[in-house]
Amino acid sequence: MEVANTENAEENSEIDEDVRATEKVINAFFYYKTYGKEKILKMVDQMRKIPPAHQLIIGPRYKEHIRNITQMMDHNHTVIRMIVNFGVTMFGEESLKAMRIHQARRPTADYMSKVLSTIRQICREWTEEGRPEREATFLPIIEELDKLFPREHCQRHLIRIMVPGCGLGRLACDLINEGYTVQGNEFSLFMLMTSNFMLNACKIENQFTIYPFIFEKSNTWSYEDQERAVTFPDKCPDQDVANRRNSFSMCAGDFLEVTRNSTFDVIVTAWFIDTAHNILQYIETIYNTLEPNGIWVNVGPLTYHFEDSPDENSIELPYTEVIRFIREKGFEVITERRVESKYTVNRQSMLQNEFTCAFFTARKI
Repeated sequence: MEVANTENAEENSEIDEDVRATEKVINAFFYYKTYGKEKILKMVDQMRKIPPAHQLIIGPRYKEHIRNITQMMDHNHTVIRMIVNFGVTMFGEESLKAMRIHQARRPTADYMSKVLSTIRQICREWTEEGRPEREATFLPIIEELDKLFPREHCQRHLIRIMVPGCGLGRLACDLINEGYTVQGNEFSLFMLMTSNFMLNACKIENQFTIYPFIFEKSNTWSYEDQERAVTFPDKCPDQDVANRRNSFSMCAGDFLEVTRNSTFDVIVTAWFIDTAHNILQYIETIYNTLEPNGIWVNVGPLTYHFEDSPDENSIELPYTEVIRFIREKGFEVITERRVESKYTVNRQSMLQNEFTCAFFTARKI
């Protein structure tokens, strides 16, 4: 009896940890408006500190800008609450309990940064604004798969593709529209809640509006650039599941864990492999998850996510060592090139960072 009680206590502890993790994400989302107010109050305070003569020159437009972004911040917050509330209804008791225990407080800087990056990710994946970025890296993947699996010579609905680290699900949706059977995988609760909204709540093209750039003050050309709106989704996720032969699913969790009992014909990694603590472990998992002669298509940089995290293990290898291990593991690299791409950039900004990404296709042998 004591053993059983211990097991139950451990199980409850695990559930509580999951609920607490979900609540921290919900809290960060809901803090967006307070975060915005703090930014705006700082702007007002800074204006008061400059000489009166300067205030007279820039003050009227500055005050108008503050009024505008205050309204836009409120609108963004409304959209964020819609995303969270929709996610809570879809993710079941765990999320409902997280909502019940939620106590508003300041999130960590890391969590607040993830809220802001989620807004930028909406822009990248599901708006016309993000189309050039998608075309730079998603399109080469689709074209590569077209060569390997020409529509006229294969039954694409029988080809099972996994997309780990699928973010808000756009690449997975694009592959579905190409006729493949696709499973997206994502670990981040920020991404999972938002992708759930994108894939299940968006019924009409350009149904929603957000203002992603209102708190970007450096490297801007004008107030109008900061205040500009984007609408989403630019393309509505396919809802006609009854009349298609292929299927789409989402799997939440750690890529290393969720693949243990699964196999796929193709794995597509886009901006993903550098999220590993140990990239070699990712490569081994990809190899083990692929069917014999399975295909791995990769695109992305090597911006190792845990490189500067003092409490996280991380091994950072150059591309030559990564590709050498891929070959030694048992892959035949059949295409390899470099692809130029940006990532969640503001197209109207003075600052335009660009990555030179590694693009390769490998076959399991």
